[in-house]
Amino acid sequence: MPLRTRITLLALIAAMALALMVGAIAWQRDRVLSERYHGVLLQSQSIAWSRLQDESGAALRAGVAATLQQASLERAWQARDRQALNALVRPLLEQHPGWRADWFDEQRALVQSSSSSLLQDAMVDAGWLSRALSGSAPLLGLSQASRELYYLVATQSFGPTGARGVLALGQDLSELLPQMAHAIEGESFVVNLRGREVTGTQVGLAQAEGLAQTVRHARVLEGQSASGRHWLTATLPLIGPDGRPIGSLLSVWDTTAQRSIDRRMQALAVAGIVLLIGLLGFALSFVLRRALRPLDRSVGVLRALAQGDLRAAPDEDDQELPDEAGQIARGVAALRGEMINLRMLRDERGRVRQQQERLIRRELRQLAGSLDEESRTEVLAALEPVQDTEDDNALAGLANTLGRLSGLVVSQQDRLIDLLKRLRKAMAEQEVLISLRQELEIARTMQLSILPRTEPETGAVHVSSLMIPAKEVGGDFYDYFLLEDNRLALVIADVSGKGIPAAFFMAISRTLLKSIAQFLREPADIMARLNDRLCAENEQMMFVTTFLGVLDLDTGRLDYVNGGHNPPLLLRSGGEVQMLPQGQNIALAVVEGMPFKPGTLAMARGDTLLLYTDGVTEAANAAGELFGEPRLVQAVSARSAKARALPQDILQAVRDFESGAAQADDITVVAVRYLGATGGAGGGQEAPAG
Repeated sequence: MPLRTRITLLALIAAMALALMVGAIAWQRDRVLSERYHGVLLQSQSIAWSRLQDESGAALRAGVAATLQQASLERAWQARDRQALNALVRPLLEQHPGWRADWFDEQRALVQSSSSSLLQDAMVDAGWLSRALSGSAPLLGLSQASRELYYLVATQSFGPTGARGVLALGQDLSELLPQMAHAIEGESFVVNLRGREVTGTQVGLAQAEGLAQTVRHARVLEGQSASGRHWLTATLPLIGPDGRPIGSLLSVWDTTAQRSIDRRMQALAVAGIVLLIGLLGFALSFVLRRALRPLDRSVGVLRALAQGDLRAAPDEDDQELPDEAGQIARGVAALRGEMINLRMLRDERGRVRQQQERLIRRELRQLAGSLDEESRTEVLAALEPVQDTEDDNALAGLANTLGRLSGLVVSQQDRLIDLLKRLRKAMAEQEVLISLRQELEIARTMQLSILPRTEPETGAVHVSSLMIPAKEVGGDFYDYFLLEDNRLALVIADVSGKGIPAAFFMAISRTLLKSIAQFLREPADIMARLNDRLCAENEQMMFVTTFLGVLDLDTGRLDYVNGGHNPPLLLRSGGEVQMLPQGQNIALAVVEGMPFKPGTLAMARGDTLLLYTDGVTEAANAAGELFGEPRLVQAVSARSAKARALPQDILQAVRDFESGAAQADDITVVAVRYLGATGGAGGGQEAPAG
């Protein structure tokens, strides 16, 4: 930003700050004057209202005294003659149309009222009447007869003891409001405690403009109504005889015209200040432009010199000026002379450096010949001269190239040493990998060897099975073996996890189960004992889902326990496929001491029981969709009912569904077909279904 612009802006900011300060002082002064004016306004309103009350109150007291002095009062009151009582106050009411007279007995009941309203409320309440009856002096005050009626009331008791009465003579406040409006040169209203206009000199104006409000203290407000008009309001509480507010006296002045004039004056004042500041800024800018013109020319010469243009020179007239601008012009001229000398010296040094550069490039090219092909090509490319390069940058580039050349030589040697180390390490790792693969193959062979290879030695069932681990070794296992009393134990299980830990846990579980089954008869007892053994010292927190069934070969009764395993399928001889209940038993090796609930199934001749692990139902295709139990049921229904062919058929259905996707879990399938007690010897022909 130019200097003259900054100076002009500072001057304008100072002028605006001064204007704001003057404005703030004027605003504060107006505020103080406004508060004083509001105080005077409230005082004037209070004085005018008090004078009206005093004048009207004096007339009311005089009317009460004149009425009570009439000779016919005693006779009319003792007879409770309402017409006579009305006749006593009729001259006053005719003289003052806004007045009202109420007669009360000693029980504070309204005897007669001059009001013609059918639903008539008394002008004064019981407390006022009690104070009037307790003394003989007249009482004067404001009273709210109803929600919409306010009176200035004068009361006085009369009559002998035992037949006393009270005369209340009141004037409707609406009769006083015109005089009040004339006195304050505005409009006057009465507002009840709910903030609603009761009466006024312009009925409905206060409510329509939103000016009506209830206050307990006198106050003055200025504001704008919804119609856009500006109002000045002074509110004075109306105090009842008990000292509590019963409403408000609202005085209103329309200040719309005055506010418009004030705004125009304020706008003219602001416009004048803005115009004055603008003229000040223009004049200051003009003066600074002429005064700083020599300095601008010197700055232009400096800018050209900074860009390397030595042809620019300060004006001779500017150098002869006696002020600061002349001193700057003479300094710029001296600087230009030094820059010309410096350029000549730099050109001479550049020619010397070019000669040194050519010599160094030649020596580096000879040294690069000892590197490998890739490094030599990189160094020769870096040694190619670059056009339009400063001499200092060229020498720095050669220094960098020399450093890179040295680094490449060292790096080449380090790569050879590292290559030899990695070769030795790879040979050692290859030996370990070969050994590990051999051990895994041995483990796989051992795992498969402990699985049953032949069918049980009985002609009552045919059993076929398969197990395909997802890794070299798996966590699934199955088994079947004969028990005493011509019974056959059927087991399928799935250990959590995969690999060698799962295989070891599988072997332990199978060994324990087969050992316990030799001593216990019921499947639930066998599973409970096996669960307790597996929970002991289970530091790896592994678990196994297990299905154990004991088939009575004579009757076809199958007692089983499902410990959190997939529910088996029962293929009836007629082709119907049923899924055994899931049950509520949890997996083994989870909670010690857990009881297991057994189940019972009756197998008929030709029925086939299909046991499987979750590697079948959770097989997934390339899209991530699972094979699932519905597809398994469909595959069992559609495939061969012979036990020997069913596992292979299910495996083929899974492979077709996977469509080449990798196997994620171990797959195990066992099919047991019950041929009945009359079946042939073990391994014989299958009995016909049904």
